[in-house]
Amino acid sequence: MELRHLRSFVVVAEELHFGRAAARLFVVQPALSKQIAALERELDVVLFERDRHGVSLTTAGGALLEDARRVLAQADAAVGRAQAAGRGTTGTLRLGFIAPVLYDLLPGLLRPFRARWPDVRLVLEEMHNREAVLGVLGGRVQLAFVRLPVPPEPDLRVRPVRSEGLAVAVPAGSPLADGDGPLHVADLADQDLVLIGRDREPELHDSYLALCAAHGVTPRVAHEVDRTHVAVGLVACGLGVALVPRSARRVAHPDVAYRPLEDPTARLTVGVAWRDGQDPVVANFLALCPEPDGP
Repeated sequence: MELRHLRSFVVVAEELHFGRAAARLFVVQPALSKQIAALERELDVVLFERDRHGVSLTTAGGALLEDARRVLAQADAAVGRAQAAGRGTTGTLRLGFIAPVLYDLLPGLLRPFRARWPDVRLVLEEMHNREAVLGVLGGRVQLAFVRLPVPPEPDLRVRPVRSEGLAVAVPAGSPLADGDGPLHVADLADQDLVLIGRDREPELHDSYLALCAAHGVTPRVAHEVDRTHVAVGLVACGLGVALVPRSARRVAHPDVAYRPLEDPTARLTVGVAWRDGQDPVVANFLALCPEPDGP
């Protein structure tokens, strides 16, 4: 049974006139009559009574009409859903991210994405950096915001989206909190340091130690934590100072002051990672991602 035959049947049933139905369908009347005859042969029933008084539905035709309308509506809906999915206007976006992008980058992308594609379901998952990369490669998430660089993989695509300098989070009452000017790495030499642990974020941990070593500073690591906001919390408790991305300053804390770190080489770059052959939902999100900015 062809859908076009069902459409023709419904229009004839609504018009009860082959001429008017043919005009609505933009076909000639003989072609429409052939379609109806073909449908009647396929179903082995008579759908219309035709006499000098006009056209009327038979009992079989009346029984078919509601089902035909339902089938056509379902077919139209299926086409609409397929087309929407092909354009990326519906579906699901599973997105992984490292915690620091919540400070400003991710909110600035999710708001316009939701406004433009409200029918896309968002599934968000905060992850550590390596976990996020593996999540993309393993299909747990479709894309992820990660700290760069990451090890190259054959199927992994990566694009930088934001580069920023570092700041030092210090207890509000400490001498380092006085003033608005930048601090130098040397200023950290006699400070207890709250550091991101190597077991969860080895690249970030090593980069902070390498930064200190480049300035002749051997850091006095007092505490190791697994996330930046936890480091800031310990700073608020007066347990040390912490190196953080400058965007962390957006999360104000009454017991923490942020001072920019004076070192143009000390930068953190965030990128977006996804696999080759991304679906349209991913492509739409990537179109909103910015190019990396400056200091």
